[in-house]
Amino acid sequence: MGNSFLSLIEDLEKVYGKANSTGFGSAVFHEAVNAADSIDTVALKHYKAFIGSKWTSETEQVWQSAWQKVYERNKTAKADVLTELYNITDTDAKIAVPLLTDLIENASQGKQALAAAFNLPDVTAMAVFTIGDKAALSGILAIAIYTNEYACSVLALMD
Repeated sequence: MGNSFLSLIEDLEKVYGKANSTGFGSAVFHEAVNAADSIDTVALKHYKAFIGSKWTSETEQVWQSAWQKVYERNKTAKADVLTELYNITDTDAKIAVPLLTDLIENASQGKQALAAAFNLPDVTAMAVFTIGDKAALSGILAIAIYTNEYACSVLALMD
C-alpha cells in the first residue's frame, strides 16, 4: 500500500476519527480484503466493529433493522462521491448524508477528504448503506474497495 493512499486515509481520520467501537459519532475503518469478499460483507464487518459490544445476538436484529444498501456505483459511472451522496433518493439516507458532508466540524475538509479517497481511479467498487437502530440512532456508511484489495469505510451514526 502506497504512502499516498495512507495519506488519504489519514486525511479522512482527521475529520471523521479513527476506527473505534463506540457506536456513536463517526469513524474511518480500513483494511486489506480478499478479492472474493463482497463490498456488502466488508461494509457489514466495519459496521459491526463500529457498534462494538453493543452488537450482540440479542441486539443484532435491532442494529440490522436500518441496514440497507441505498447506492452502489455503476462500473461505468463517473466517480463523484459528493454528487453521488447528494443524489441518493432513499429517505433515511437523505437525512443521514449530511452527517458525512455538512453537519461535521471542518465540513469543507471532510468533503475534500471524501472526494480524494472515493473518486480515485483505483476504486473498483463503492457503495452506501444506511445504519442505525430505526429508533433513536440513524446514520450512513460509505465504503470503497480499491484495486490493491484494500477497503475504506467512513461511518457516521447520531441520534
